[in-house]
Amino acid sequence: MDDNKRLEEALKLALKDVEKDKIGLLQEHTLHRVLKFYLSNDDQNHEIKIGRMYADVVLDNHIYEIQTKSFNVMRNKLEVFLKDNEVTICYPMALNKTIYLTNEFGELVSAKKSPKHAIPLEVFWELYKIKNYLLNPKLHFKIIMLDIDELRIQKEKTWRSRKGFERTNQIPRKINHIYEINNPNNFKDILLEYNLQEVFTSKDFARSTKLTIKKATTALNVLTYLNVVERIGKEKNSYLYKIV
Repeated sequence: MDDNKRLEEALKLALKDVEKDKIGLLQEHTLHRVLKFYLSNDDQNHEIKIGRMYADVVLDNHIYEIQTKSFNVMRNKLEVFLKDNEVTICYPMALNKTIYLTNEFGELVSAKKSPKHAIPLEVFWELYKIKNYLLNPKLHFKIIMLDIDELRIQKEKTWRSRKGFERTNQIPRKINHIYEINNPNNFKDILLEYNLQEVFTSKDFARSTKLTIKKATTALNVLTYLNVVERIGKEKNSYLYKIV
């Protein structure tokens, strides 16, 4: 079964269980739940206790954790999970996003395509938060590039929330590509998709990859730690890098 057929079946299973109103399902966002069924269509493999922690999915002693938010929360889990298990962190990213805005009565106000398109190198912003675990050979990643429907509800703007809306759910509709990261060289493969000069600065890197300078600097910090790129000198106040 191809990736998008699996995703379609996973969406059906995820929504079917929510309709049954099982305890706790309404607190779990659809994106997270669908990806659990994408990894395993048998919910007996979901939410398995490992030590004092619960893993999203466990298959043949391999743990899969779906992380849709900050990787900060992964540190305690990795400390436990990596002792005896292979671990794959699955990180969904919205390559394309359609935003549906409704009012408080559930009436559709607008539907529009987001101008923002995630790129896989943005994952380094999160990887920096678990940098000390990245050289562990038992840690792997799946960067899942998706088309996503994002549901929002209008909210009155306040001093606490100036956006004027609340994001209520995200529904994955299509898998465009999955980057499998099993060793640092797999990150090098992603870098080669960009038109990088042989020697480059962080500003050059940001320009070529479309990352902000802050995210580009963070990415280079992690890539240097992984020995995927190396610093080879300085030009004025800027470090010079090249791919190893």
